[in-house]
Amino acid sequence: MAKFKTRARTVDMLGRQQIANVSTAISELFKNAHDAYAHHAEVDYFRSDNLLVIRDDGVGMTPDEFENRWLVLGTESKYAPHHGQKADTYKPAHMDERAIMGEKGIGRLAIALLGRQVLVLTRAERDGEKHDLVMCFIHWELFEKTGINLDEIEIPLKLISGGKVPTADDVEQLLEVMRGNIEKLSADHEEISFQDILDDLEDFQLDPEDMDEFLDGMSLRGDGSGTHFYIAPADDEIAYEIERDKGQDKKDFTKFLLGFSNAVFRENPPPPIKTAFRYWPTDAFGEDIIGEGEFFTQEDLNSADHRISGKIDEFGQFQGDIRIYEEKTENHVIPWSGGHGKKTGCGPFEIEFGYIQGAQRESSLPPEDWKRITDKLNQIGGMYVYRDRIRILPYGNSDVDWLDIEQRRGKHASYYFFSYRRIFGAVKLTREHNNFLKEKAGREGFQQDKAYRQLRDILENLFIQLASDFFRESGAYSDYFGARKEELERLELARRKREKQATTKRRNIASSLESFFQRVGDGLPETELQTLHKTIRQRMDAAAKMPNPDDASAALLDAEKEASRRLTEIRENYRLSKPRGVGFSKPLQREWDAYLTEQERLEKELFLPFSHDVAKTLGEVAKEARLYVDQRKRLADLIKQQSDAEKKAVNKEVGALRHSANDAKSAALKVAREAIHELQETISKVEVDFSHKDLAGLSEEDIEVIRSDFEARIESVGRKNTETLSKVRDMLTAVSTNLEHGEEITQSDILEAMDQELQGLREQTDADAEMVQLGLAVAVINHEFEAAIKGVRRSLRELRPWASANNDLAVLYQDIRNNFDHLDGHLNLFTPLQRRLYRKAISIKGAEISHYLRTLFEVRLKRHDIDFIVSERFVASEIEGFPSTVYPVFVNIVDNAIYWLKDLKGERVIGLDTKDGAFLISNNGPAIHKRDYEAIFDQGFSRKPSGRGLGLFISKKALVKEGMDISVVPGEGKYGVTLEIKWPEHDDDS
Repeated sequence: MAKFKTRARTVDMLGRQQIANVSTAISELFKNAHDAYAHHAEVDYFRSDNLLVIRDDGVGMTPDEFENRWLVLGTESKYAPHHGQKADTYKPAHMDERAIMGEKGIGRLAIALLGRQVLVLTRAERDGEKHDLVMCFIHWELFEKTGINLDEIEIPLKLISGGKVPTADDVEQLLEVMRGNIEKLSADHEEISFQDILDDLEDFQLDPEDMDEFLDGMSLRGDGSGTHFYIAPADDEIAYEIERDKGQDKKDFTKFLLGFSNAVFRENPPPPIKTAFRYWPTDAFGEDIIGEGEFFTQEDLNSADHRISGKIDEFGQFQGDIRIYEEKTENHVIPWSGGHGKKTGCGPFEIEFGYIQGAQRESSLPPEDWKRITDKLNQIGGMYVYRDRIRILPYGNSDVDWLDIEQRRGKHASYYFFSYRRIFGAVKLTREHNNFLKEKAGREGFQQDKAYRQLRDILENLFIQLASDFFRESGAYSDYFGARKEELERLELARRKREKQATTKRRNIASSLESFFQRVGDGLPETELQTLHKTIRQRMDAAAKMPNPDDASAALLDAEKEASRRLTEIRENYRLSKPRGVGFSKPLQREWDAYLTEQERLEKELFLPFSHDVAKTLGEVAKEARLYVDQRKRLADLIKQQSDAEKKAVNKEVGALRHSANDAKSAALKVAREAIHELQETISKVEVDFSHKDLAGLSEEDIEVIRSDFEARIESVGRKNTETLSKVRDMLTAVSTNLEHGEEITQSDILEAMDQELQGLREQTDADAEMVQLGLAVAVINHEFEAAIKGVRRSLRELRPWASANNDLAVLYQDIRNNFDHLDGHLNLFTPLQRRLYRKAISIKGAEISHYLRTLFEVRLKRHDIDFIVSERFVASEIEGFPSTVYPVFVNIVDNAIYWLKDLKGERVIGLDTKDGAFLISNNGPAIHKRDYEAIFDQGFSRKPSGRGLGLFISKKALVKEGMDISVVPGEGKYGVTLEIKWPEHDDDS
């Protein structure tokens, strides 16, 4: 008798060659974890070692189950057929029964696509009893060798008891058994080379015990159960795909893994299993690339422009709730005629999806939310399919339009409405009700049989009918969509127009302020007044020398009038008008406040003194020349000159106001005329159509339909124009009411206040986002260095007695302690829970601070030729405090000083001193403008190109927390910049 024989290649063909890509292979292992009643399934990929670790916390496998089920192809025991046989997969007593995802018994072979070698660890938990850990090693290339039968390949196994995790020695023993098995195969198949496999075994260096300690969460140690896979070397495609996704901001790799378990669409309880994929570009930092925020959320669904949710019964009829923008239609029914009164083969199912308008102006979402969800849609948008809450691939992928939605849209976009890339939703199936839908062995979706064709036909009919009912102009429920869409477009265009105007005004005033401070900083007002004063003095001196006293007196007065006129011009050149109806950002408001202060200074210190000086000079010249000046005439001329200037300014505004009023009147009357014309034109067309309508033989119902149509046409135009005229009237009424009642608060003022608040909220959002990112980064740093910091602390404590007894070691110990304290202090600035080396305040000497700074900045100070001058008072000073608070502040200030000094011409100096019990840190670099004295301590403020504005902000926060403070004081002597650090006992108020 003849028998079938199985070549080892069969394993490769059923596994690696059946799976499309590594993402699908990982999804298969997630499904196996689900079937094993795991709560979590996680992947960790270490790029440096090209190691892939896949873990779950399921029920695991006993030694017998592993050998007689996991190593057996095509097992039937996992699958409970729909005709009554019960699956014998172990179910924990405290958990609800799960529908089994794996049907073919070959999903485990997907591991072969992930890497050539795998170490399998599994420990079973059965009714509270923990079994021995099973350890197995497989090299998949054995199954690619031609000429080898499957039963010739032996798989090495090892049992680990006592709740322990295998060590590196245990792994090596298993590999040694594997080498022996290969030697047997080599002896039987001399024509086959196994050297590549032997080389791989030499490179497989893994310590599961060490990895178990490194990775958080699931462990097989002690009472832990589950199955872990260690795959090395992992397929090179994994690193390539991940980096490509990150570099191009795509989801080509992770889109197969995102949304593995349904927790969003028509589901409230938590998902049966949570998945994670951490990518470790270095051994110190890992990031979850399929975290919860990466997929769609309930919040996304709730905020969608349109939301459809309902059930399709066993006859293919839809009934559910429809929300178009804010308007809801409950229990809406969409029939399907393809069933002909018979139950469908696909069975009843549920559906829910959200839809986002493609143009932001048509969306009800705020711009930032629309952008965020649209970015997701571009990467992972589509209609997903879940069976018993577990995703069926490849449905949902943005490039798998399995319902031909885009094909229909390409024919007529407005008719079919929906775009596949704008949809995010799911079809919910169950094995109980949809068991005729069969998955293909290669996980390429459902077999395209009658049940699948019915499923598609029902869903295609649903989308077509939804478009017909709610989104086409002639739709029975489409009025609201059209009106709301038009309203949103109008509001968005108005918002953009206003934003453009406001942005232009802000940009212009910012440029004007920059120019103002530049001119004032360059001393132009003083120069212009000096030049004017010199010119006026020359004119007065020339007038005094005129032979005719009357002519001389008149020339003197003309010179004074010219001085007054030119002074007014100079004043106007340094006077800015604040734009109305525009809110300022915090930096711009700070600049405006500084401008007002500077403007007041110019008036007090320059313009008024100049005016008085001109009058004084006139009196002195007249007295020396013995000329009579008619003071009444002088004052009258000066007052008239000022009056004429102000009249001219007011008349200019009056003219502009009249012009604006006439424009407004003309525009309002034009709107009124057009409204009347459009309504009259519509009425005339209705009358013409009515005259051509033959009513003979029509029923009352037909006549009522005609009447309703004619009335609706007139009513639609009338209502639209009534609303338009009402809005125009409201705008004009608001203006006239404010003018009649002398209201100082105008619509422009209200808009300005709202815009100001909006600018503040935007800035705070940006700042908070940056601080969140910093906080996350510091949390990672803190986590990674926690053990190291503990070790350094311990070593420093042990070293301290040695340093106390050894003078040569004392200096070295102090340097190490200070540097460690600096690092520890920086971490403490960000994370209040970070421990300090010093549990309480200690004595900090100025000499120690000076030594620390010289040591830290020695190279940079020398490179930029900067003198570091420390006064004797500073060296002798001493305070009580935390080095982790004080040292970083000094470091930050000196670091900033070096930056501003490095390009300075001539002498460069940084000085440390004390005064009135406070530290002074000075340098002779560019002075800090008065307007920035407070601003430099604000979060995000920086005059340094590409500066982040965090250093001094954090320094001040840290000092204030310890009862200290930092501020700017005017530079003295050769120093242009001086910062003062006060401590509590020397507070000015004490």
